[in-house]
Amino acid sequence: AFLLVLFRLAWRATHRPPPLPANMARTMRFAAHAGHFVLYALMLAIPLSGWLMSSAKGFQTVMFGVWPLPDLLGPNPVLADTLQTLHFGLNLLLVAVVATHLGAALKHHFVDRDDILRRMLPRLQKDNRS
Repeated sequence: AFLLVLFRLAWRATHRPPPLPANMARTMRFAAHAGHFVLYALMLAIPLSGWLMSSAKGFQTVMFGVWPLPDLLGPNPVLADTLQTLHFGLNLLLVAVVATHLGAALKHHFVDRDDILRRMLPRLQKDNRS
């Protein structure tokens, strides 16, 4: 998952998204940018917290079942429990942010009737052009 996130970040750095609609409220623009920032931060923090948790539990992390990764921490049961709680909480936060993101995209499509959802889904872009 972590490698996929790195590829996604590289893609995002080299491919700028289209601008948000000019009529979008300033608070909504801020919320959109903040939401994307939180999504990217969680995509980095969740695998890292899992790796730290596994190290603290004394389990080696193996990428794709082939490449063993070095432990980042020594075994520490108390820290392992804390990291497990953090890892779980970050995953719940990710679910909440993704659900909010989905809700916002659907609101833009069905209520605001702007092109936010269409520009995220290439198939809708093609259908819209024909």
